[in-house]
Amino acid sequence: MNDTGKVKIHGKEYSTVAYRVGRFREDHLLDYGIATEVLFRDSEVVVMKATITNSEGRVIATGHAEEVRSSSQINKTSALENAETSAIGRALAALGYAGTEFASADEVAQAITQQKTITPSTGVLESLTAKQQQRIFDTATYCKDLLSEGKVAEVVHCIESANPPFDTEEKIALWIQFDSKQKSAIKRQQASGDTYSPSTS
Repeated sequence: MNDTGKVKIHGKEYSTVAYRVGRFREDHLLDYGIATEVLFRDSEVVVMKATITNSEGRVIATGHAEEVRSSSQINKTSALENAETSAIGRALAALGYAGTEFASADEVAQAITQQKTITPSTGVLESLTAKQQQRIFDTATYCKDLLSEGKVAEVVHCIESANPPFDTEEKIALWIQFDSKQKSAIKRQQASGDTYSPSTS
């Protein structure tokens, strides 16, 4: 990175969030504002929103960002901070402070790092038998259909009341079939303590 606040990654030029904020403050030091809020936060995921308002308090741009705590060493301790930085960068990009690329240099650099990260779940599906893998895929497909219908409690019941029960490796293999939003919905349901009772009629 040079001192201009712009970084070339894979032939494309990205500006850092700090650079975008600096330009924004030069133009709107006293009249526009940036505010951030935590939309969701648990032991696995952090979702942040950044809002930019004009001098009249009207929202003129927003940006969102999600960070998975296990995706990198930095995120284990600073997922919230990283998500906040990315959200601000994206809000500023929406306002026109993006340069040639919407994503910030910070986001792209972190994405590259995450692609190189080896997690405990890497290869777990391949370690299962063909029968176990098929069971995982069938269960994941069924659960995703339920999630698309908003039936999160039924998904939790399906996973926790499986017969025979999923062992540890199977649970990990099943869990990684869901995307971050689906995982967040399931975790929220589990944390709520609300249970699903199948109809006996």
